Amino acid sequence: MRWFFSLLLLLATAAIYGERIILIPLDSRPAPGQFAQMIGKIDGVDVRMPPYESLGRFTTAGNPDRILDWLEDQDLSKVSSIIASTDMICYGGLIASRIYDVSSVVAARRLERLVDIKRRSPSIKLYLFSATMRLAPTATLKASKYRLKLARYEELKDMANRNADLYAKVQMQALRRKIPLGEIEQYELTRQRNHKLQKQLVLKTRDNAVDFLVIGQDDAKPFGPHVAETQDLMQLVRQQNLKHKVYFCEGVDQHSIVLLSRALLKESDWTPRVRVVYSDDACKNVYANFESRTIEQSLSEQLLASGARPVGKDGEYDYTLYLNSPKRREAPFKTFLDNLKTNLDSGEPIAVADINLGDDGTADPELFQALWDQDRLTKLVAYAGWNTAGNTIGTSIPAANIYLLAKRSSVDPLIREVAQREFLIHRFINDYAYHKFTRPSAYALAEPGHHEEMYGDEWDEVNTYVSRDLLKHLRVFFDQGFLGHSFVAGDRSYQFVGLTDAKAWLPWPRPYEARLEFHIQVRQE
Repeated sequence: MRWFFSLLLLLATAAIYGERIILIPLDSRPAPGQFAQMIGKIDGVDVRMPPYESLGRFTTAGNPDRILDWLEDQDLSKVSSIIASTDMICYGGLIASRIYDVSSVVAARRLERLVDIKRRSPSIKLYLFSATMRLAPTATLKASKYRLKLARYEELKDMANRNADLYAKVQMQALRRKIPLGEIEQYELTRQRNHKLQKQLVLKTRDNAVDFLVIGQDDAKPFGPHVAETQDLMQLVRQQNLKHKVYFCEGVDQHSIVLLSRALLKESDWTPRVRVVYSDDACKNVYANFESRTIEQSLSEQLLASGARPVGKDGEYDYTLYLNSPKRREAPFKTFLDNLKTNLDSGEPIAVADINLGDDGTADPELFQALWDQDRLTKLVAYAGWNTAGNTIGTSIPAANIYLLAKRSSVDPLIREVAQREFLIHRFINDYAYHKFTRPSAYALAEPGHHEEMYGDEWDEVNTYVSRDLLKHLRVFFDQGFLGHSFVAGDRSYQFVGLTDAKAWLPWPRPYEARLEFHIQVRQE
């Protein structure tokens, strides 16, 4: 019994960490920050972030100057890398980056201050990521009457310009009259400011003030102003011969963990080789929802940005990524499932990225059931299936990379194995149970149209429901899938015996995503 409690203390203490990385996340949601801390723990890495309150909340922007003050006060002698969202540093976060509340001059000054911190500590690597502004404005009560019209207007405008599409031009002009005066101008001015800053980022990467840069595409489509912006940036990258230091990836929420993976792999001088299996090869060239590049292009960029590399069908590999694509056909999918189950049952290292997502972001129930059967979920190296294809791919790959890296490093094997299971369970509950069961019921509790933004008694009621229901799913899932099961860490066998410190709540005034925290209890057999 004494060993059991000392083990719990070991797993909870910061003394497990052997390395420190500073992360300035995109905002205060779980995906940009909590995910990186959980994955870093797998490899015994302390991912340290600025004070939570400095990161803002939804339409309340973060405080870049306070964050930079905090960063300057850190003991950087113990830090190997700084990973930072330039949207947080320059504007106050992702939501703040979509409005023109910060001038180009102020944004550039804040960026320069971050670069100066790196210059004073030249041994530290600086990894930055920046979001190319999405097509639609933020979903708020205020913008609800025109935001989709504005997005469609900008999409039609690009169609008319690129394809000389007269019908698109007529539609665009008719739609303009339905958008409040000044909104289009503010939207386009904001895009111009952001694009100017991204050009500065590329040039700072050329000058080695930045070690590596990811430019992420926030929610988009094949047509829109983001296409020309990205082409312009890509041309600049080619001109400066920076293709090895600047990557263009779909999505943005996941790039803190993509860069965490890159930082750790580069330090260790190891490049995981990844075999990719599609649920339907015919879907490689499909555009997933909210994305401007094909699935195959998106996957390739995120693999390389993470520090891994794809291998051919007959090449040697360190793990297999099973990618469940949208619009798949049933016959190839059946073969895909059969091979996935066979590989898992034989003990091969397998990661799953489920991008066959429902309109509400729900992962594929047929795939999930196949993984649930015979405890296959517990055999996965990594799993993700949330929000968009880019978010999902950019979560599963880094989690797999870092777990396999940890198996090659000196991190305590018990810490590694427990932390990896915690992130697996976290994904199953958030990516499947929350979006399939809890979130639809939470939406039903809200007033019509209020699921995008709510406050006061309404938020209290929905938040209380989310907390109770999500914790219920966590306990049921753990009891049925993990409790009493054994696993090996190093040369010892352990058993899952319970959960502790479990809590869940809505981090923002909407039920779109939830924050879930818990720790696994284990004991030696």
